[in-house]
Amino acid sequence: MKKLLLLLLPLLFIGCASKGKTETYSSSQEKYQQFWNLWNNDKEDEAVAFLDKWQLEDETDPELYVCYFNMYIDKGAQEQMYLESELPAGYSGEYMTGRNDDGDTIYMFSLIEYDDEYSAKAFEYLDKGLSYNPKRLDMYFGKAQFYFMRKEYDKQMQVIKTAVDLNKKYKGSWLWSFNETTESKRIGFAESLHEYFVKFYNTGDPAAYPHMKELSLLYIQEYPEDVIAYNDAGLSYLLLNDLVSARDCFLKGYKLDPSDMILLSNIARIEYNLGNLDSSKSYYETMAACNDPDYSGYAKEILSTYF
Repeated sequence: MKKLLLLLLPLLFIGCASKGKTETYSSSQEKYQQFWNLWNNDKEDEAVAFLDKWQLEDETDPELYVCYFNMYIDKGAQEQMYLESELPAGYSGEYMTGRNDDGDTIYMFSLIEYDDEYSAKAFEYLDKGLSYNPKRLDMYFGKAQFYFMRKEYDKQMQVIKTAVDLNKKYKGSWLWSFNETTESKRIGFAESLHEYFVKFYNTGDPAAYPHMKELSLLYIQEYPEDVIAYNDAGLSYLLLNDLVSARDCFLKGYKLDPSDMILLSNIARIEYNLGNLDSSKSYYETMAACNDPDYSGYAKEILSTYF
């Protein structure tokens, strides 16, 4: 099975031993590589012993806990086969079809699930690492991602909200893998919130929709001038069948940036669905007059077809 690494670390050597000081042990990057070389070559006992020795040498090293975290995720990953009358929402993997005794279509597919005991160990080690390294944003995001993989959306949102609170405390100054700054890695906090929204959206899982709404409203609260946040919020309300609130969010974003044709298109469509045909037509006419030929052509086609 391919190893699962939620905290993706660049294999680049940085830093060196201080002058005049003997370097007894290898760097964190080297240890990280050594561990995964053992693990990926099915030398589990040696790999675990290596981590235990590493912990004795430096129990505060964040990369140590990244390794523990991903190791227990990998150990706990189990492929489960299912035979169901329909595919899960948002499923994009391979599957086979057949028919049951009644002639109805059935689907055979597999899902990766995660053992609760190993998952608990993964979270335990990551939390310990964060207690020593509270500014490691990649570790918070790794924790949120694993809750997402386990479909524990409530717990995922709690981690994200904790990160949002800390982002204010640290004034956006975070560390990433191997303690490089998020600025040097070009990791944007606002962009990360949007990426989590997209992950929720791509699940196609109605259970994720309330969390999409919570996340997008948090995004607006933290970044009230970011039009993407309003589009995210509008989409979440749309999925929850609250068309008026969806329109209001799109309108707020559009007022911030009247050149945003995605927001304009969303407003026009919702106005049409609400029965506000004159308003909808007006927005489509505005889009038809824009300089972008794709959006302009799309709007003209809508106007000729529906108005």
